[in-house]
Amino acid sequence: MGPAPLTSPETASTSVITILALVLGSSVVAGALGHILTGLRAGATVRRDRYAAAVKVLVARIEYPYRIRRRTSDDPEVLSTLAITGHDLQETLAESRAWIATESTVLSEVFDNCLTNLDAAFKQACSDAWNATPVTVAAEMNLGGFGVGNQQHIVTTMERALGYRFGLRRLIPAFVLRRTFRRLQLLP
Repeated sequence: MGPAPLTSPETASTSVITILALVLGSSVVAGALGHILTGLRAGATVRRDRYAAAVKVLVARIEYPYRIRRRTSDDPEVLSTLAITGHDLQETLAESRAWIATESTVLSEVFDNCLTNLDAAFKQACSDAWNATPVTVAAEMNLGGFGVGNQQHIVTTMERALGYRFGLRRLIPAFVLRRTFRRLQLLP
């Protein structure tokens, strides 16, 4: 007979099972964690793209009166193209508003405030543009004092607020975020 084993067969079997459970368990946990992190990254990408589209709508709204003013004729085709552009802008604006409202009530307030601050100048510039005669020579493309004026501060307000929808700042409760935005003058 040979020397006695150092461990009993039951203990060796239990050790193997424990090691297997740890290896398999850590693989499952790592896989689940990887899946969660991938989902978070994908969510952040979608959020980033949608917010970028919202900022693009703000810029398009600022630029739309200039498109009207720089029209080269009052032919039905030109007017139709401008009208379609205006309708598309309104639809995109409504979509952005709805998405932001579901994503963050505080960011929705900021976006709405940006639009409110832009509205009077936008409406007046559109009215002036439609009432102006079409551009017929290149020199008339220089519009001088026409338009909504420098509205970059509106776009900047939205961009500054967006920084709070990513990373750890995304976890700030809405009431704290609203107070922070008021302190930073991103909200009235």
